[in-house]
Amino acid sequence: MPEYDVLFRVQNLSGYIKVAVFLPEDIRKDIKNPRYEIFLNVEGEEYITRELDQDGKEVRWLSSMLENLPEVPGFGYWSNTKYFIGNDGMRTLNNLKLEHDSQKPSRGGYRLQKWQQEQKDKETKRKEDKEQKPWDEDMALIPKIMPGFKEWMRKEAAEQYYMIYEYDSRGAKTGYCSRCKRVVPISGAKHGEKTKCQACGVESIFKASGKIQTLSTGTYYGEVIQKFKGGIVIRGFEQRQWYRNRDYRDPYVRTKEYERIMIFDNGVIRRYEWDSYKNKYDRWILDKGYMPIDKRTYYWQTRIKLYKKNLSSLKRNTLLKRSAIDLWPDLPVSTTVYIAMEQGNPAIEMLARIGMFRLAKGIMKEPYDKTLLKQNETEIAKMLKIDRSRLKRLTSMDANVNMLRWMQLEKVANTIWPDEMIKDFGEANILPSSFGFLKIKLSFVQCYNYLMKQAKLMDETLQQTLITWRDYLCMAEQLKMNVKNEQIAKPKDVKRAHDEAILNSQRGNLKKKAKAIEKKWPKVNEQLAKLKKYEFAFGEYAIVAPKEVLDIVIEGTVLNHCVHTCDYYFERIQKDESYLFFLRRSCQLDVPWYTLEVEPSGNIRQKRTTGDNQNADFQKAIKFLEKWQQYFRKQLTEEEKQLGEKANKLRIENYANLRKNGNKIWHGKLAGQLLADVLEQDFMEATV
Repeated sequence: MPEYDVLFRVQNLSGYIKVAVFLPEDIRKDIKNPRYEIFLNVEGEEYITRELDQDGKEVRWLSSMLENLPEVPGFGYWSNTKYFIGNDGMRTLNNLKLEHDSQKPSRGGYRLQKWQQEQKDKETKRKEDKEQKPWDEDMALIPKIMPGFKEWMRKEAAEQYYMIYEYDSRGAKTGYCSRCKRVVPISGAKHGEKTKCQACGVESIFKASGKIQTLSTGTYYGEVIQKFKGGIVIRGFEQRQWYRNRDYRDPYVRTKEYERIMIFDNGVIRRYEWDSYKNKYDRWILDKGYMPIDKRTYYWQTRIKLYKKNLSSLKRNTLLKRSAIDLWPDLPVSTTVYIAMEQGNPAIEMLARIGMFRLAKGIMKEPYDKTLLKQNETEIAKMLKIDRSRLKRLTSMDANVNMLRWMQLEKVANTIWPDEMIKDFGEANILPSSFGFLKIKLSFVQCYNYLMKQAKLMDETLQQTLITWRDYLCMAEQLKMNVKNEQIAKPKDVKRAHDEAILNSQRGNLKKKAKAIEKKWPKVNEQLAKLKKYEFAFGEYAIVAPKEVLDIVIEGTVLNHCVHTCDYYFERIQKDESYLFFLRRSCQLDVPWYTLEVEPSGNIRQKRTTGDNQNADFQKAIKFLEKWQQYFRKQLTEEEKQLGEKANKLRIENYANLRKNGNKIWHGKLAGQLLADVLEQDFMEATV
């Protein structure tokens, strides 16, 4: 066993120190050459190491410290490495000067390692200082924040305000507004309910003083623009308020600056963020990869309030002098992005000055479309590729980008289209290219009139009506129908034609599907026969009962939901747990609209239309359904009432199990929500 882990030979060489490093295993093999030679430039505060082979030939140069050399044992603070060194060598190493020597000074190889570490730390510090110097020069330009900014942020940027009241058995008469800090008259105070401050008019939430120990506002954001020599800086702040263990009149308010974006007069933009520097300490750090893109993305829908009190002075002597930033009620993008976009696209500023904020916002969201504007024009109408009269029409309809495109095409076509058409198509995101599916010649006005008529008949949006029309013609073409015939291309009832096309294209498969279901659930058709007595019509709406399984398969296929593909619906029908009914419009009794799942008591579990959705049009039918539920209950026998009670218990148990298992919806508009929550919200109890 070797007595030493490593051996050193130290030599003074004209201002340098050379430390030869030998390993015991090499010496046992009679290798006379050191494994490494470490050269110390004491005055220059640097070191370098040469690795040698067994013949003493150079292999490579290394910048590693002693303890990091391959196969050399450690010389760190806690190491117990045994080494040999001559007396002269020990004196030489012990004379190495250290910036920070302990009361029990390091000696020999440990002192060498510590000296190397100090030189490395100094070099690191020199590099960091060099990197940080221009950052600090930039930060020295930043002015102090105005005294009233933090209080402005508390009052104007917060997204939640409270009306705090002391409990009174006779009802609280006064409350404290967290925004304006005034005591104001209140009535009907109930913890968690919404109200409005009579002093400042802000919407707030009632909070009982005894229930605010865990209350906090959550984080909200504000920005302020300030001038510095050579440009402006946009500073981002976040703020939050806590009420825990505090008098509610004096919550703890924490304000933190997290971002500084400097825009220089020469166009250079630099962003700094307050963050940890190399996990050592917090400071302002340059964001080297920053590009002024909107930070309010789909995953961070955050409202950032802009401080405007100093904008008038900024517009006198900064690059904002031609900006319309002060005219916006709320900026649609971050302040930096707005300034960058406005400087690159004069149409934004011009539109804001004439109050066309919606169009300006739309243009900011589509900077990639180089065909939308003529950037070299100086007059706004020409820049928008229209004339003054069309600009006036666009202004009156508060146009968006789609409306502008329609107006541009109108000018090119040298015609005049109804403003209603341009506005409705623009709102519905319908563009000229949207009608490319048509095989007949129709003017845009004819298309508009047809869609408006069909939308009214369907009680649907213009966009959904267009989709239905397009899908119908696609299926009609597959069915070898003459889609160049106007009567086929423009059916009187496009929804009915659409549904018939679905059935015609799948009729054979639908019958096979129905037969398979009947074989698996043989009692379902018998159960459906009992539902006839519940059919009901009143005013605009009617309830139709399915006569056989095929009716349910057709309903599910046309509406594209799961009622015909999920076995549990047929199992529930067979067990008298729930039934299926069809909600129809009285003028279109054979056109599927909504499918209802109904318990034997008349309780409605679900109501779903196309794509398993529930649209705004359903709200108009709620009163009718309540009237039908009353009619339904009058038809019940005692046996059916008992079935209803049993179904009610099963539903409650089912909801509890779904919630316990955490079942979620994975597709569609409701994706991510708990299935139990959605079903409970959909439930409509039949009242006596």
